[in-house]
Amino acid sequence: MPKAVKMRWRERPKLQDVAKAAGVSPATVSRVLNNPKIVRPAVQQKVRRAISSLGFTPDAAARALKSRKSRTVGAVVPTLGVAIFAEGIGALQNRLRDHGYTLLIASSEYDREKERQEIGVLLDRGVDGIVLVGDRFADDVEALARRYDIPLLTTYISKSSRRIPAIGADNGQAMREVTEHLIELGHREFSVVTDAAKSNDRTAARRDGVVTALAAKGIKLSPNRIVKVPYSIASGRAALRTLLRTSPEATAIVCTSDALAIGVIAESKTLGMVVPRDVSVTGCDDIEISGHTDPPLTTINMPAAEIGQLAADHLSALISGSPVPLVNQLPARLVIRNSSAAPSLR
Repeated sequence: MPKAVKMRWRERPKLQDVAKAAGVSPATVSRVLNNPKIVRPAVQQKVRRAISSLGFTPDAAARALKSRKSRTVGAVVPTLGVAIFAEGIGALQNRLRDHGYTLLIASSEYDREKERQEIGVLLDRGVDGIVLVGDRFADDVEALARRYDIPLLTTYISKSSRRIPAIGADNGQAMREVTEHLIELGHREFSVVTDAAKSNDRTAARRDGVVTALAAKGIKLSPNRIVKVPYSIASGRAALRTLLRTSPEATAIVCTSDALAIGVIAESKTLGMVVPRDVSVTGCDDIEISGHTDPPLTTINMPAAEIGQLAADHLSALISGSPVPLVNQLPARLVIRNSSAAPSLR
């Protein structure tokens, strides 16, 4: 019978080994891992090269026990299938890395109960803080966060009714601005295509912004001119077909997201319509493809990257015990492209 062979595993590299390889002190290595923004870039580069060459991984469990911090942050978003959320999460992750945090991401699929469950999982994982989207999360989430003694922060709205910090644009004001643009062009017959998700308070604010802007000019929007559909390009296409049956006289269609607007434009081409000659179409978010549709889409630029970066800065401050403002309104910018024009004579 063959002799048993005792396997010898290579000893795991230690922080001191990284310091020696990089020619710096162990304290400097620790600063690069935990608070890199206070370390000169050239020194960071040397330390990270040493980490890579040695295959060093920090002992997160030991650090968490010593500091009572896991150096992880959780984020729950409605979906990662929406470009604006993906952009914001990318910016959040990159800035958190600068603060020495790792990001754990979960998706709620616009379901409040699933969001509540994902938050519970993140809390059980020992995250130091949680970033949310919007204000319509389950009522017991704040109590849960207090029980675990961690801060909450929400995004894509500028003010929360929950007394937690909020970072985002004023969704209602953004849609008032794009609607006023259409009114100034001479439009008086409007329809709206909007997201049907009940938990989406950002969409509700956008829809209300359109109605408010129209009412200010004495323009009424009857219920049959508001079509609520799931968030998708295909739904935007279906919405246009519905509107042509219920309100064919509309000269402007205001969509509460770019995806819906892109669907409207695509379907108009299929039906032989010309945008903006036959109908003007506008969106909201300014996702990358919006500038490349035919015609390019008039929309509102939502500052997703800035929201993610500021969320990381503020959550890092909250975790360290520093106060941050509760209201953080970032500017949303009207981007006028070729999908909007004065109404044609009919």
